[in-house]
Amino acid sequence: MDSLICASKLITFYLVKSNRDDGIMSKTYNLKLDGLVCPLPVARTKKKLNEMEAGEILEVSGDFAESGENIKRYIEKHGDSIVEFKIEGEDYYIKIKKT
Repeated sequence: MDSLICASKLITFYLVKSNRDDGIMSKTYNLKLDGLVCPLPVARTKKKLNEMEAGEILEVSGDFAESGENIKRYIEKHGDSIVEFKIEGEDYYIKIKKT
């Protein structure tokens, strides 16, 4: 597990193994961005995606819905794929496939 502190909040991301549709193991990363507001969530998501390989999955969650919308727009504009997108109240969850 890797962690970093930004704007007095602990951001934790960790690697999880999961199966792809073709049965081959792929990497899934989890990025929790609770307590952060823009532009930090978009910047952290972009940084993590730049470190990843094509086909890997990034699961992003946080507690400021507007940041979730901004991350979604960034992903759609820059060519990666949104696999799942949910907003419940102020909480958001985005599953992104690196292309």
